[in-house]
Amino acid sequence: MASFSHKSLSRIFIILIASLVPAAWAQVPDIAVQKTLPINLDADSSEFDRKNNALFFRGLHITQGIFGIEADEATAAKLDFENSRWIFTGNVVIESEDAKAYSDRAEVLFQEHQVKNAIMHGEPVRFAQVSTETGKKTEGHANVMEYDLASGVIRMSEDAWLSDGANEVSGNRISYDLISEYITADSDESGPVRMKINPPQDEDTESEP
Repeated sequence: MASFSHKSLSRIFIILIASLVPAAWAQVPDIAVQKTLPINLDADSSEFDRKNNALFFRGLHITQGIFGIEADEATAAKLDFENSRWIFTGNVVIESEDAKAYSDRAEVLFQEHQVKNAIMHGEPVRFAQVSTETGKKTEGHANVMEYDLASGVIRMSEDAWLSDGANEVSGNRISYDLISEYITADSDESGPVRMKINPPQDEDTESEP
């Protein structure tokens, strides 16, 4: 019987799982170009709390290039995207050119006039993406999802699940590198990593009644 070390199993797992997600998720924008684009903010209403030095928005929609953020409500300490943290609540949607994430709450850090990272919370947070090249859909969910714009990595935790429509991976923590197109999944005391790999179906089999 063949034996494998933990490191060997990890390598095999990464090789297998890297084939699950289409390359279109690797469309990470040029950060140097992105931060030169104007930030547009639209809101149904806004208020300024001088005592607590806080801004409140309702029906907020922020866009910059291919990125967009909208929510029922949002708060920020200042209207300055140079270095500020915003809290979005209620029907939060964060989108790029071909992908969207939906959450109940999101903490978004702006630095140098662009989104640095976003931490989304929900039951669960959901995302969906459709490849502009193949039309193939990738989707996933987790209770917590973090998107780091600089590194191009999405980190999913707490009941994380990812699927390309045919194959699936689930675990407590899943990370996806948008640039290298690698997925890593970790198991812990809360549960193991699970994979479901479905064999491709030929046209004759799919057409049978």
